[in-house]
Amino acid sequence: MSDTVQIAPRPFWAKLLFALSVIGPLLKDVKMGGDTAVVFFALNMIMLWVLAGFTFGIAGVLAGAYVLVPLVFAWLLGVMLFSGQ
Repeated sequence: MSDTVQIAPRPFWAKLLFALSVIGPLLKDVKMGGDTAVVFFALNMIMLWVLAGFTFGIAGVLAGAYVLVPLVFAWLLGVMLFSGQ
């Protein structure tokens, strides 16, 4: 036996996400960063949403809202189904 630790290779989907130019480094920091990385990621996503609103107008704001609607529905469904009662 050896004392070396083998690190599993990253899955292909993770390599693709981390290769994106704007959001890739943010996601990589969330995965491998410290305790505050998630908070900074959320703040960066809010700032990108505001920037989309300034750049594209109401269409940029609505595009972000359309992405968030299924996520919120899934979260609500999870809370209702798995509340533990």
